[in-house]
Amino acid sequence: MESVSPHTLEKAPRGFTLVEMLVVLLIIAIITTIALIGQSTFNRTLLLTDTAYTIALSIREAQSLGLSSRRFDDIQNPGYGVRFSSATPDTFILFADTAATLGVPINCPVGDDPDLPDAKPGNCLYDTGDGVVETFTFGRGYTITSFCGEDVSGVKRCSDTGYLETLNIAFLRSDTETVINAERATGGWIELTNAELYLSEPDAEQSRSICVSKVGQVSVSQDPCPS
Repeated sequence: MESVSPHTLEKAPRGFTLVEMLVVLLIIAIITTIALIGQSTFNRTLLLTDTAYTIALSIREAQSLGLSSRRFDDIQNPGYGVRFSSATPDTFILFADTAATLGVPINCPVGDDPDLPDAKPGNCLYDTGDGVVETFTFGRGYTITSFCGEDVSGVKRCSDTGYLETLNIAFLRSDTETVINAERATGGWIELTNAELYLSEPDAEQSRSICVSKVGQVSVSQDPCPS
């Protein structure tokens, strides 16, 4: 019988043990889970920001319509605005201010003579009879958890404290300033010098603020609106 030199023998390739395979699979599972969670968080952040900008753009749309005196149905020269309510935190309304009612705020110009160029049919508030341009409803459980504003004495008033019930942000020609009014939960309207809207996720982990100034500046931020 021919002998074989030990130097000519080759080691058989060594495979993975069961423990090693389980460790590798566990590492892959952990990395995949982290990636999926990160992607989910990114998507939620993106959708929240997109919804906040939808609100901001709707306010800008009301501003553009109001300052350009866009006709609504057969009403010429109405103001336009957006209305938020604590009773429907997942909805807001873009409206044409076409209905005149009693209790007109003193900061909202109303023309007595309908033939005058600056005559306005409404009162810068959303009332029954006003024209609805569009009603927006948020999806995915997003809500306006709070809206606030400073009154003329500089005191901040908010809906989440139970003080405010509705908020109106209106624009009309030839008034270059934003008309901001809010209805108190106890009744009656107050004038505000700015508006703050806070949009939150269902679990309230993330939020965005939409800030509107008296001069018509509209911005979106991760931080609370500046005082």
